Amino acid sequence: MTRMKRSALFNALLGLCAAFLVAEIVYEVFEHWRDGQSQGYLDMVHLLFEFLSAVFLVVAYSISRKYQLALKRFGDSEHRTLEALRNQFDGLIQQRFDEWGLSCAERDVALLSFRGLKISEIAEARGTRDGTIKAQLSAVFHKAGVSSKSELLAVFMDQFLDFGAAAEPDEIWDEPLEATPEETAESNVKLAGAA
Repeated sequence: MTRMKRSALFNALLGLCAAFLVAEIVYEVFEHWRDGQSQGYLDMVHLLFEFLSAVFLVVAYSISRKYQLALKRFGDSEHRTLEALRNQFDGLIQQRFDEWGLSCAERDVALLSFRGLKISEIAEARGTRDGTIKAQLSAVFHKAGVSSKSELLAVFMDQFLDFGAAAEPDEIWDEPLEATPEETAESNVKLAGAA
């Protein structure tokens, strides 16, 4: 069951429970009025508890709906940030390769190295010898100013993390209970439909 379906089911159950309690209160009051009976102390306490239960269900629905909307906005914001990072990381790599003046072969070797391939696997993939790959990888290290694959990867991870830190996500948790007017109207329509 998807998250949206679970959320809709949860909201529908809350609405049905509130509608049931309200209907029972109205029925009991109508029944006493029709029969001309006065409300006893215990009947009044019973009705008061049922009424408070219905109010609490409506409040719980309202609060949970606002938090669901805040969580959705947060998830959407995080998704947008992740997509931006994915889209920009390739550009960051190519920019750094350009700065270092890597040849096409050196770029390919560096990228295959990032993917965790061993020198023999890179040589096989490129149809060349291990010695050629070692020489190209050494040239990449020299141009990048590093001495190993892990240091080379660290250069990009630092740049990637700096870019990720600069990408400010939406600050939706400042006021998580504040829904937009459209979201509030939508929530009220659903609740009125359930009741």
